[in-house]
Amino acid sequence: MTDPAGQRGRGNNAYTLITPENQYVSRLPELPDARFVKLVTPRLSPSRFGQYLIDSATTGSTMRLASEREHFVYGLSGNGLAGDFPLADEGFAYLPPGFDAELQLEPGARVLWLTRHYEAPSQAGTPEAIAGHARAIAATATVVPGLWRRELIDPLNPAFDFNMSLMSFDPGVALHQIEIHDEEHGLYMTAGGGDYLLGEDTHPVEADDFIYMPPYCPQCFRAGERGGEYLLYKDVYRTGF
Repeated sequence: MTDPAGQRGRGNNAYTLITPENQYVSRLPELPDARFVKLVTPRLSPSRFGQYLIDSATTGSTMRLASEREHFVYGLSGNGLAGDFPLADEGFAYLPPGFDAELQLEPGARVLWLTRHYEAPSQAGTPEAIAGHARAIAATATVVPGLWRRELIDPLNPAFDFNMSLMSFDPGVALHQIEIHDEEHGLYMTAGGGDYLLGEDTHPVEADDFIYMPPYCPQCFRAGERGGEYLLYKDVYRTGF
């Protein structure tokens, strides 16, 4: 079948690429009238997390966050709160299990919401809630010249069972290897674009695209002439059992 209007979305056993043209708007009782897109859920095996794109209703939206799970919320535009933590200006918040909070979005707000069951480590306590603004975190250089990262969750604290990193690429810069590893990814393009190798395929990607990469999916990215940036989830500090 011919691709309608050249739509770029793809999905197979190796990865899933969802573009704005391929988003399917779903519904959630807790978010009446909001635009709610399920980017990935545990129904897509072997994903162990859910990640969602929420555009608030014209009157605003409020939802209680399930306290038996951990949550990460990232503000894409507009104003909102995760508990008492502001989401405007790329604000973000991590809420651990047992933290009682609501997600409150003003009209026009747009956020990414990630949730999963917390995997407790054997020798570290449950993490505390954290919050901040992405641009207030200093970008640090990497082993790849022209690739910078902002760590929104401390990657060296074993109490956390996942990381959230904002990865920024100068024009034409690429990852220095084809990565193949146990960590699964939820990747949301926040700016720019480029080409992403996924499995045996290479796809052009742009701002507001989402990629789910299961464990051991071969992967690599090269930024285009405008550079590229993405928000990256990965599960870490655990054995995989």
